[in-house]
Amino acid sequence: MHSETILIHTGGKPMLPHVHILLCTKDGGAFLAPQLHSILTQTHQDWSLWISDDGSTDQTVPEIKRFIANHPDRDIRLLQGPKKGCAQNFMSLLAQPELDGAWVAFADQDDIWMPHKLGRAVDMIWRGTGAQIYASRSVYTDSCLNVIGMSPRYQRPFEFGNALVQNVLNGNTIVIPPMITDFLRSTVGFSVQANVPFHDWWVYQMVTGAGFDVIHDAKPGIFYRQHENNILGAQRINVMHRAMLVIQRIFVDWVDRNVMVLNDLAPVLTKPSRRLLFNFIDWRTQATPILRAAPQSIGVYRQSQSGDLALRALGWMGGV
Repeated sequence: MHSETILIHTGGKPMLPHVHILLCTKDGGAFLAPQLHSILTQTHQDWSLWISDDGSTDQTVPEIKRFIANHPDRDIRLLQGPKKGCAQNFMSLLAQPELDGAWVAFADQDDIWMPHKLGRAVDMIWRGTGAQIYASRSVYTDSCLNVIGMSPRYQRPFEFGNALVQNVLNGNTIVIPPMITDFLRSTVGFSVQANVPFHDWWVYQMVTGAGFDVIHDAKPGIFYRQHENNILGAQRINVMHRAMLVIQRIFVDWVDRNVMVLNDLAPVLTKPSRRLLFNFIDWRTQATPILRAAPQSIGVYRQSQSGDLALRALGWMGGV
Protein backbone atom coordinates (compact mmCIF):
# COMPACT_ATOMS: atom_id res chain seq x y z
CA MET A 1 0.00 0.00 0.00
CA HIS A 2 1.43 3.35 -1.06
CA SER A 3 -1.21 5.68 0.36
CA GLU A 4 -0.10 7.87 3.26
CA THR A 5 -3.40 7.11 5.04
CA ILE A 6 -4.76 3.60 5.42
CA LEU A 7 -8.48 2.87 5.05
CA ILE A 8 -10.23 0.60 7.52
CA HIS A 9 -13.25 -1.22 6.07
CA THR A 10 -16.20 -1.51 8.42
CA GLY A 11 -19.36 -3.10 7.01
CA GLY A 12 -18.09 -2.51 3.50
CA LYS A 13 -17.64 1.22 4.01
CA PRO A 14 -14.11 2.62 4.29
CA MET A 15 -13.41 4.93 7.18
CA LEU A 16 -10.33 6.59 8.56
CA PRO A 17 -9.17 5.90 12.12
CA HIS A 18 -9.78 8.90 14.33
CA VAL A 19 -6.60 10.11 16.06
CA HIS A 20 -6.54 12.14 19.25
CA ILE A 21 -3.61 14.57 19.13
CA LEU A 22 -2.37 15.44 22.63
CA LEU A 23 -0.52 18.75 22.74
CA CYS A 24 1.00 20.17 25.93
CA THR A 25 1.85 23.86 26.20
CA LYS A 26 3.69 26.17 28.58
CA ASP A 27 4.69 29.68 27.48
CA GLY A 28 4.99 28.62 23.84
CA GLY A 29 3.16 31.52 22.27
CA ALA A 30 6.13 32.55 20.12
CA PHE A 31 6.09 29.23 18.23
CA LEU A 32 2.58 27.83 18.60
CA ALA A 33 0.75 29.23 15.55
CA PRO A 34 2.88 27.43 12.91
CA GLN A 35 2.49 24.13 14.78
CA LEU A 36 -1.28 24.50 14.94
CA HIS A 37 -1.36 25.31 11.22
CA SER A 38 0.74 22.23 10.41
CA ILE A 39 -1.72 20.01 12.29
CA LEU A 40 -4.59 21.62 10.40
CA THR A 41 -2.96 20.79 7.05
CA GLN A 42 -2.28 17.09 7.68
CA THR A 43 -3.16 14.71 4.87
CA HIS A 44 -4.90 12.59 7.53
CA GLN A 45 -7.80 14.82 8.43
CA ASP A 46 -9.72 12.69 10.93
CA TRP A 47 -8.34 14.00 14.21
CA SER A 48 -9.19 15.75 17.45
CA LEU A 49 -6.79 18.13 19.19
CA TRP A 50 -6.69 18.27 22.97
CA ILE A 51 -4.38 20.90 24.43
CA SER A 52 -3.32 20.94 28.08
CA ASP A 53 -1.81 24.25 29.13
CA ASP A 54 0.41 24.09 32.19
CA GLY A 55 0.06 27.66 33.43
CA SER A 56 1.26 29.84 30.57
CA THR A 57 1.72 33.53 31.29
CA ASP A 58 2.39 34.64 27.70
CA GLN A 59 0.07 34.64 24.66
CA THR A 60 -0.24 30.84 24.50
CA VAL A 61 -3.78 30.56 25.87
CA PRO A 62 -5.20 33.47 23.81
CA GLU A 63 -3.58 31.90 20.72
CA ILE A 64 -5.26 28.57 21.47
CA LYS A 65 -8.64 30.21 22.07
CA ARG A 66 -8.41 32.05 18.74
CA PHE A 67 -7.59 28.80 17.00
CA ILE A 68 -10.58 27.07 18.60
CA ALA A 69 -12.89 29.96 17.64
CA ASN A 70 -11.65 29.90 14.05
CA HIS A 71 -12.32 26.17 13.66
CA PRO A 72 -15.70 25.45 15.29
CA ASP A 73 -16.12 22.31 13.16
CA ARG A 74 -13.17 20.66 14.91
CA ASP A 75 -13.00 18.90 18.28
CA ILE A 76 -10.34 21.16 19.80
CA ARG A 77 -10.27 21.34 23.59
CA LEU A 78 -8.28 23.44 26.02
CA LEU A 79 -7.63 21.80 29.37
CA GLN A 80 -5.78 22.94 32.47
CA GLY A 81 -2.56 21.06 33.21
CA PRO A 82 -1.45 19.90 36.66
CA LYS A 83 1.43 22.44 36.77
CA LYS A 84 3.90 19.71 37.72
CA GLY A 85 6.09 19.69 34.63
CA CYS A 86 5.97 18.40 31.07
CA ALA A 87 5.85 14.66 31.81
CA GLN A 88 2.95 14.95 34.24
CA ASN A 89 1.11 17.26 31.85
CA PHE A 90 1.23 14.66 29.08
CA MET A 91 0.25 11.89 31.47
CA SER A 92 -2.73 13.87 32.73
CA LEU A 93 -3.91 14.19 29.14
CA LEU A 94 -3.41 10.49 28.43
CA ALA A 95 -5.45 9.69 31.56
CA GLN A 96 -8.56 11.44 30.20
CA PRO A 97 -11.43 8.89 30.43
CA GLU A 98 -12.55 9.43 26.83
CA LEU A 99 -9.26 8.06 25.49
CA ASP A 100 -10.13 4.44 26.22
CA GLY A 101 -9.52 2.52 22.98
CA ALA A 102 -8.25 5.62 21.16
CA TRP A 103 -5.52 6.26 18.64
CA VAL A 104 -3.18 8.85 20.18
CA ALA A 105 -0.43 11.10 18.84
CA PHE A 106 1.81 13.28 21.02
CA ALA A 107 2.71 16.80 19.88
CA ASP A 108 4.99 19.56 21.16
CA GLN A 109 4.15 23.24 21.01
CA ASP A 110 7.19 24.45 19.10
CA ASP A 111 7.58 21.92 16.26
CA ILE A 112 6.11 21.86 12.78
CA TRP A 113 4.57 18.66 11.45
CA MET A 114 5.23 17.70 7.85
CA PRO A 115 1.93 17.07 5.99
CA HIS A 116 2.44 13.29 5.81
CA LYS A 117 3.34 12.88 9.50
CA LEU A 118 0.05 11.61 10.93
CA GLY A 119 -1.15 9.59 7.95
CA ARG A 120 2.18 7.86 7.45
CA ALA A 121 2.30 6.84 11.11
CA VAL A 122 -1.16 5.28 10.98
CA ASP A 123 -0.34 3.57 7.70
CA MET A 124 2.91 2.03 8.96
CA ILE A 125 1.31 0.77 12.17
CA TRP A 126 -1.50 -0.92 10.26
CA ARG A 127 0.88 -2.46 7.74
CA GLY A 128 2.42 -4.27 10.71
CA THR A 129 0.51 -6.12 13.41
CA GLY A 130 -1.56 -3.12 14.44
CA ALA A 131 -0.06 -3.18 17.97
CA GLN A 132 3.17 -1.29 17.39
CA ILE A 133 4.30 2.11 18.56
CA TYR A 134 5.47 4.56 15.91
CA ALA A 135 8.18 7.21 16.11
CA SER A 136 10.26 8.87 13.43
CA ARG A 137 13.38 10.82 12.76
CA SER A 138 13.26 14.62 12.93
CA VAL A 139 14.82 17.47 11.00
CA TYR A 140 16.55 19.80 13.46
CA THR A 141 16.14 23.53 12.96
CA ASP A 142 17.08 26.65 14.84
CA SER A 143 14.38 28.86 16.34
CA CYS A 144 13.85 30.50 12.93
CA LEU A 145 13.39 27.14 11.17
CA ASN A 146 16.78 27.13 9.46
CA VAL A 147 17.81 23.48 9.06
CA ILE A 148 20.82 22.58 11.21
CA GLY A 149 20.83 18.78 11.16
CA MET A 150 18.85 15.58 11.49
CA SER A 151 18.24 13.08 14.25
CA PRO A 152 20.27 9.84 14.09
CA ARG A 153 19.22 6.80 12.13
CA TYR A 154 19.59 4.14 14.81
CA GLN A 155 20.86 0.69 13.83
CA ARG A 156 20.44 -1.37 17.00
CA PRO A 157 17.23 -3.04 18.19
CA PHE A 158 14.61 -0.94 19.98
CA GLU A 159 14.31 -3.18 23.01
CA PHE A 160 13.97 -2.97 26.79
CA GLY A 161 17.73 -3.28 27.36
CA ASN A 162 18.22 -0.08 25.41
CA ALA A 163 15.22 1.69 26.95
CA LEU A 164 16.60 1.24 30.48
CA VAL A 165 19.50 3.61 29.79
CA GLN A 166 18.54 5.62 26.70
CA ASN A 167 15.46 7.22 25.22
CA VAL A 168 15.45 7.15 21.43
CA LEU A 169 11.73 7.73 20.86
CA ASN A 170 11.19 11.46 20.56
CA GLY A 171 7.84 12.12 22.17
CA ASN A 172 6.95 14.73 19.58
CA THR A 173 6.86 12.00 16.89
CA ILE A 174 5.05 9.22 18.79
CA VAL A 175 1.78 7.72 17.54
CA ILE A 176 0.14 4.77 19.31
CA PRO A 177 -2.78 2.49 18.40
CA PRO A 178 -5.63 1.63 20.81
CA MET A 179 -4.06 -1.49 22.34
CA ILE A 180 -0.97 0.41 23.45
CA THR A 181 -3.02 3.43 24.52
CA ASP A 182 -5.05 1.25 26.88
CA PHE A 183 -1.94 -0.50 28.20
CA LEU A 184 -0.21 2.79 28.99
CA ARG A 185 -3.36 4.22 30.57
CA SER A 186 -3.49 1.22 32.90
CA THR A 187 -0.03 2.11 34.26
CA VAL A 188 -0.17 5.90 34.23
CA GLY A 189 -1.22 6.27 37.88
CA PHE A 190 1.89 4.46 39.12
CA SER A 191 4.08 6.54 36.83
CA VAL A 192 2.62 9.85 37.97
CA GLN A 193 3.15 8.86 41.60
CA ALA A 194 6.78 7.95 40.89
CA ASN A 195 7.27 11.31 39.13
CA VAL A 196 8.98 9.81 36.09
CA PRO A 197 11.22 12.42 34.46
CA PHE A 198 10.08 12.13 30.82
CA HIS A 199 6.83 10.85 29.37
CA ASP A 200 8.41 9.60 26.15
CA TRP A 201 11.17 7.70 27.96
CA TRP A 202 8.47 6.15 30.16
CA VAL A 203 6.54 5.14 27.03
CA TYR A 204 9.64 3.55 25.49
CA GLN A 205 10.38 1.56 28.64
CA MET A 206 6.81 0.40 29.21
CA VAL A 207 6.05 -0.71 25.65
CA THR A 208 9.34 -2.54 25.12
CA GLY A 209 9.15 -4.03 28.62
CA ALA A 210 5.69 -5.40 27.80
CA GLY A 211 6.89 -6.88 24.53
CA PHE A 212 5.39 -4.48 22.00
CA ASP A 213 7.34 -3.72 18.84
CA VAL A 214 8.69 -0.31 17.84
CA ILE A 215 8.58 1.28 14.40
CA HIS A 216 11.27 3.93 14.03
CA ASP A 217 10.67 5.56 10.67
CA ALA A 218 13.77 6.60 8.76
CA LYS A 219 11.72 9.28 7.00
CA PRO A 220 11.47 12.44 9.13
CA GLY A 221 7.99 13.59 10.06
CA ILE A 222 8.61 16.88 11.87
CA PHE A 223 10.77 19.97 12.00
CA TYR A 224 12.14 19.98 15.55
CA ARG A 225 13.14 23.44 16.76
CA GLN A 226 16.23 23.75 18.93
CA HIS A 227 16.17 26.76 21.21
CA GLU A 228 17.11 27.81 24.73
CA ASN A 229 13.84 26.61 26.25
CA ASN A 230 14.20 22.97 25.12
CA ILE A 231 14.37 20.64 28.11
CA LEU A 232 16.97 18.44 26.39
CA GLY A 233 16.96 19.08 22.66
CA ALA A 234 19.03 17.29 20.07
CA GLN A 235 21.55 14.82 21.45
CA ARG A 236 24.37 15.96 19.19
CA ILE A 237 23.72 19.65 19.75
CA ASN A 238 23.40 19.72 23.53
CA VAL A 239 26.53 17.71 24.38
CA MET A 240 27.80 20.04 27.11
CA HIS A 241 24.40 20.28 28.76
CA ARG A 242 24.13 16.50 28.84
CA ALA A 243 27.62 16.18 30.32
CA MET A 244 26.55 18.46 33.17
CA LEU A 245 23.54 16.22 33.82
CA VAL A 246 25.95 13.36 34.44
CA ILE A 247 28.37 15.39 36.57
CA GLN A 248 25.53 16.69 38.76
CA ARG A 249 24.10 13.16 39.08
CA ILE A 250 20.80 14.26 37.57
CA PHE A 251 20.94 11.33 35.16
CA VAL A 252 21.28 8.93 38.11
CA ASP A 253 18.17 10.45 39.66
CA TRP A 254 16.25 9.98 36.41
CA VAL A 255 17.24 6.32 36.23
CA ASP A 256 16.33 5.89 39.92
CA ARG A 257 12.80 7.15 39.29
CA ASN A 258 12.37 5.08 36.15
CA VAL A 259 13.56 1.92 37.90
CA MET A 260 11.21 2.59 40.83
CA VAL A 261 8.11 2.60 38.66
CA LEU A 262 9.31 -0.32 36.54
CA ASN A 263 9.85 -2.35 39.70
CA ASP A 264 6.32 -1.48 40.88
CA LEU A 265 4.93 -2.49 37.49
CA ALA A 266 7.06 -5.62 37.07
CA PRO A 267 3.97 -7.90 36.87
CA VAL A 268 2.92 -6.33 33.54
CA LEU A 269 6.38 -6.81 31.99
CA THR A 270 7.32 -9.90 30.05
CA LYS A 271 9.32 -12.55 31.90
CA PRO A 272 12.59 -11.71 30.02
CA SER A 273 12.05 -8.00 30.75
CA ARG A 274 11.52 -8.66 34.46
CA ARG A 275 14.70 -10.73 34.58
CA LEU A 276 16.64 -7.98 32.83
CA LEU A 277 15.20 -5.30 35.13
CA PHE A 278 16.18 -7.21 38.28
CA ASN A 279 19.66 -7.88 36.89
CA PHE A 280 19.99 -4.16 36.13
CA ILE A 281 18.90 -3.26 39.66
CA ASP A 282 21.47 -5.69 41.12
CA TRP A 283 24.16 -4.28 38.81
CA ARG A 284 23.40 -0.70 39.90
CA THR A 285 23.47 -1.52 43.62
CA GLN A 286 26.86 -3.19 43.72
CA ALA A 287 28.84 -1.65 46.57
CA THR A 288 32.00 -1.10 44.49
CA PRO A 289 31.08 0.40 41.10
CA ILE A 290 34.60 -0.04 39.67
CA LEU A 291 34.07 -3.81 39.89
CA ARG A 292 30.86 -3.74 37.88
CA ALA A 293 30.78 -5.88 34.76
CA ALA A 294 30.13 -4.18 31.45
CA PRO A 295 26.41 -3.33 31.29
CA GLN A 296 26.28 -5.02 27.89
CA SER A 297 27.00 -8.33 29.64
CA ILE A 298 23.55 -8.21 31.23
CA GLY A 299 21.81 -7.02 28.06
CA VAL A 300 21.82 -3.25 28.67
CA TYR A 301 23.12 -1.10 25.82
CA ARG A 302 23.00 2.21 24.01
CA GLN A 303 22.56 2.75 20.29
CA SER A 304 26.25 3.20 19.39
CA GLN A 305 29.64 1.78 20.32
CA SER A 306 30.72 5.15 21.71
CA GLY A 307 27.53 5.19 23.77
CA ASP A 308 28.33 1.73 25.12
CA LEU A 309 31.81 2.89 26.13
CA ALA A 310 30.40 5.97 27.84
CA LEU A 311 27.83 3.82 29.65
CA ARG A 312 30.53 1.45 30.88
CA ALA A 313 32.62 4.37 32.16
CA LEU A 314 29.56 5.82 33.91
CA GLY A 315 28.94 2.47 35.51
CA TRP A 316 32.47 2.39 36.95
CA MET A 317 31.99 5.89 38.35
CA GLY A 318 28.57 5.13 39.81
CA GLY A 319 27.04 7.57 37.33
CA VAL A 320 24.17 5.34 36.25
